[in-house]
Amino acid sequence: MARYHHGWSKGWKKSTRGASGEWFDSNWELQYMDELDRDPMVLKWTKHHDIKIPYRKWWGGQGRYEPDFIVEIAGGDKELREVKGEHLFKDQNTAIKLKAGEAFCRQRGMKFRVVTKSNVDPELCMPEKHVRIEDTSPTPHISKEDKPSGCLSVIAVFATVIVFFVWLMAQ
Repeated sequence: MARYHHGWSKGWKKSTRGASGEWFDSNWELQYMDELDRDPMVLKWTKHHDIKIPYRKWWGGQGRYEPDFIVEIAGGDKELREVKGEHLFKDQNTAIKLKAGEAFCRQRGMKFRVVTKSNVDPELCMPEKHVRIEDTSPTPHISKEDKPSGCLSVIAVFATVIVFFVWLMAQ
């Protein structure tokens, strides 16, 4: 069962490489799940893991990043894989989370891979008329829709002022 909204979907998919089904958070994740099921090098994969990687958010707060998939490949190696739409790479926290994921894997002798929508086969599992495929070519300019909302800017200024006053009081 899946729910679709403006090109995004959430739902449940039965896995052929695991004992149970898995929740997906986007149509790209659903398509990537199908690719994992078809890949002969993949022994098993899951989104059911307890990996929470601590990281420092761009404004200084503490965050916990949960990678999308842990994948066991032939030979017994394990990899963390993250499915991200390319438009999300403009977000500062995305870059910070991905660096934290790389460091986490490097410390454990694992690989960390980012799967973008251009890496996912767009012909797999496309719910007709409900999911839109975005052009993956880079845009030469940032449109108004790509700019962060004014609320984020106000919050950033407010957080900066608070940090400044805390620092000033400590002096």
